[in-house]
Amino acid sequence: MRTEDKNSIKQWDSFVKGFQKSPHIDFFETPEQKRKRIAFLLSDFEAFCKYYFPGVCKSAFANWHRKFHKYVYNNPQAFFVGQICRDMAKSSIAAMEEIFLYFNGEIKSMILVSRIQEQAEMLISPIKVAFERNEALIRDFGSQVGSVWKSNRFITVKGVSFRAIGAGQNPRGEKNEESDRPDYFRFDDFDDPEVCRNPERLDFNWEFVLGDCFGALHVSGRRRIVFMNNIIDEDCIIVRAGLHAKNIKDSLVLRINLVDTAGNSNWPEAYSNEQCFAMIDLLGDAADVEYMQNPVKKGKHFQKDWFVFKKMPPLNKYKFLVAYLDGGFKKTRTSDTKALLLVGYHNNEYHIRKAYVDNVSIGTMIAWHYDLHEILQRANGTAMWWMEEVFLLSLLHDHFDAAIPKYGFRIPILGDKRKKPDKDLRIANTAGDFERGRVFFDEAIKDDRGVQRLIKQYLRFRVGLNNIEKDGPDAFEGARHILNSMSASSVASFDIGQRTPHNKRI
Repeated sequence: MRTEDKNSIKQWDSFVKGFQKSPHIDFFETPEQKRKRIAFLLSDFEAFCKYYFPGVCKSAFANWHRKFHKYVYNNPQAFFVGQICRDMAKSSIAAMEEIFLYFNGEIKSMILVSRIQEQAEMLISPIKVAFERNEALIRDFGSQVGSVWKSNRFITVKGVSFRAIGAGQNPRGEKNEESDRPDYFRFDDFDDPEVCRNPERLDFNWEFVLGDCFGALHVSGRRRIVFMNNIIDEDCIIVRAGLHAKNIKDSLVLRINLVDTAGNSNWPEAYSNEQCFAMIDLLGDAADVEYMQNPVKKGKHFQKDWFVFKKMPPLNKYKFLVAYLDGGFKKTRTSDTKALLLVGYHNNEYHIRKAYVDNVSIGTMIAWHYDLHEILQRANGTAMWWMEEVFLLSLLHDHFDAAIPKYGFRIPILGDKRKKPDKDLRIANTAGDFERGRVFFDEAIKDDRGVQRLIKQYLRFRVGLNNIEKDGPDAFEGARHILNSMSASSVASFDIGQRTPHNKRI
């Protein structure tokens, strides 16, 4: 075992012991005094935590701790996304909240999900330890150890189930002793750097969250959902959860960095401004991710600040508008990545108006075209449709023609017949347009998944590196080439000369 792993385990063991440390117990307390004290503690979360967990609550609560509790406790169908940086006690506050909810009768079946099961078991262990070893809790509420008491699942004397699972493990059918579906999910430390570098695995984990986990909840019942993680990548589960929250009524998303925009500590009760900046200086560039949640990729060929969003003119105002498809049909590891971009040329600028970039089937790829056709129709706009000729020849008759009965017409795609130079060099040669501020994105699609994936492909692009996705940048290069040709032809169609004076001119 590595030294850093041993140190991490020691630190966690010390942290967990904080959940079993008890306060000084007043043995001369009368039954009535005890009843009133317990009733007060069950009505005041901060007092509850300080009384039962003095080894954890070494500092006063931060403002976001209080917001988190107030929201989750008062919303039986809470959807909370905590994009919280390191050292903000996010796992501690979540565990204490769940214990508080448990003793208030607000949890029947909880599932904690992390990137692997071992991590999930570690994160749920403070709750288990509190139930079995915290003397103050045992004295006030009795032993909570029930019929099942394992590290990955334990059931209390009240019949309430707590379970720990890793990404991809099946939560379906999980019920407590009274056959209740899960009513509380916590996704904690779920993001994994390696997974974030692999779009297919990241998509799999997100589908697991939406389908397997959310699908295990009761349709009409109580269902609290909590995400706790720092933002480790521009596209990760905690980021997607934040975007998904926009679709959830009364959801709450909190993004808390070590310091605020004015440079003040976001937990002044625990860390002074000087202490915060000392850590930021110590970590250097790594502080952007760990403490400021700004995982900007410093691309080798394309820089993050080159990707600018702005308001665009209506689609029907473009003289030149191209929809270009890169089908990505070669038999490689990323062969199922496809990209369809709508790019316009306006005032000497390239405008990316729509981006479909994803790992999808050919059927879905074809559906993109009809979706984009509908967008253009609604805007009274017209685009020319292009695809690399080699793909067009092999797909047009088999797949695009097969879609005609479903959609009622064929997308009029043209084949790009040019003999293309090396793909990587073609993509790299577009960097100058980005750097000089000639490429812009429509601000209306800023949060679109396809756009974010396109930008990620640019930032990860390296000449000569084949095991990365580059279909989006390749599609833009194709659209750019067509637009340049169309623009040049338009200029060439005009004769420019000198007017000859005529002595009979009126």
